[in-house]
Amino acid sequence: MEQDLDPRVEKELKQAALLIAQAQSVVALTGAGISVESGIPDFRSPGGLWSKYDPRTYCDYRHFLQQPQLFWEMAKEMHEEMRNAVPNAAHMALARMEREGFLSSIITQNVDNLHQQAGSQKIFELHGNAIMSTCTGCSIKAPTINCVAQAEVVKVPKCSLCDGVMKLDVILFGETMPSSTLQDAMQAAASAHVLLVIGTSLKVSPANMMVTLCQQQNGRIVIIDPDSSLSRKADVMLCGPAGTILPRLSVMASHLRNVSTEAAKKFATSESGGSLL
Repeated sequence: MEQDLDPRVEKELKQAALLIAQAQSVVALTGAGISVESGIPDFRSPGGLWSKYDPRTYCDYRHFLQQPQLFWEMAKEMHEEMRNAVPNAAHMALARMEREGFLSSIITQNVDNLHQQAGSQKIFELHGNAIMSTCTGCSIKAPTINCVAQAEVVKVPKCSLCDGVMKLDVILFGETMPSSTLQDAMQAAASAHVLLVIGTSLKVSPANMMVTLCQQQNGRIVIIDPDSSLSRKADVMLCGPAGTILPRLSVMASHLRNVSTEAAKKFATSESGGSLL
């Protein structure tokens, strides 16, 4: 059963759909909040992974080099949270928007691979992807599920070729982010006519830079999040769950693209649901 939205959100939804329908380039910026509806807790939330594992120790690159067993202790639990997760309605809506030509790309802080599972193609992963792991010695890759199974026995999974320590393909604190990924993401944000921000607090760099880059080029910011305090950074704030809002937004934008500009604007500013026909 479809969840009802606050009437104020319904009004903002139409405004956001009109912006997307008329934009030449729409880019999505996603954070942990979009995957909460898939059963993956936000690491920073109460009861999240970092309430148990201090990220300054367990997620720090220097600590990993010195005591990799600490990282893998946390990684086993993180993998358990992610391995059975499937894309939710928000992930699927973004993939559909890309197929229909609305969405140019996704910039994500997430490492859970759910955008790929949903069918999205052009994704800039700021923090990497936890589905694979890489040997710190010879750089050979292996599925993380195999490394986790090894870590259950020997605490620190090792490379089958050189006996080097394996590491998830995620960016740890103090570790250098691949410059090409960051540059491509920044270029996408700067060229976006609309930046669709979903499930991120915008407190972590470099993700929070993307909003500024878009605004500097006169782009519009649409934020989807249950936290209404983010509204000060938005041109349009859609307060509610992404899994409910995004599917409606994508359908509405698709309809608006197929009607006259005058009819689209009339619908987007109407108080009632109205008709697009």
